[in-house]
Amino acid sequence: MKKTWSLTTFYLSYVFLIVLWFFGRELIDFITHHFTDGLASDLTSLIIKTVIMVGLGVFFISRTNDQLWVSKRKLYNGNFPIQFWIVLAMFLAYLIFLMFGAHHGFYIKPNLLQSGELLSVTLGAGLIEEFLFRGFFMNFLMTRYGIVTANITQAILFQISHFPLYYLEGLSLMSWFINIINVFPLGLIFGWMFYRTKNLWPSTILHCVWDTGVTLFI
Repeated sequence: MKKTWSLTTFYLSYVFLIVLWFFGRELIDFITHHFTDGLASDLTSLIIKTVIMVGLGVFFISRTNDQLWVSKRKLYNGNFPIQFWIVLAMFLAYLIFLMFGAHHGFYIKPNLLQSGELLSVTLGAGLIEEFLFRGFFMNFLMTRYGIVTANITQAILFQISHFPLYYLEGLSLMSWFINIINVFPLGLIFGWMFYRTKNLWPSTILHCVWDTGVTLFI
């Protein structure tokens, strides 16, 4: 019989994730700076992130399935309500606005394969992070709190998970602030979308669209 997870166990599991992810980011930086570049760096980052985040996500979900708001068998389904299509259209319109504002016309980032961010950022981040943060963290919190508290809490956890990257890249305080005011609201939107749909596909698609737009076109 599986032991019921308390909130203390839940938050300790998150701390473990952050510590492991910090060392994972260190490993990615070491490998990509000394041994790989371009597509090889991209795949290295994708593989390490998948092993850590998907591995822990599968473990966490399997240990707490009876305590989740949406069971693991129902996390991916065909529910795409009108709210998803409206938010998707808003995302696309805003990204196009940013692209034309920054480049005064259609623009796509050159040397995509050499950027080291083609797969790991445009597809990998959305697929992996939604599975872990909405599929487990918010899913668990929804059985402990109301939607507002659960959504804000998971968005904070989602935001903090980006801090190892900001730290290791040596971002300035202003860059930290700019990233936070972008990432935290996105976490709220993705969490709200999961709440509205009980389906990971809508938030995953939105996440991938956003990351792809920002990475390739802005």
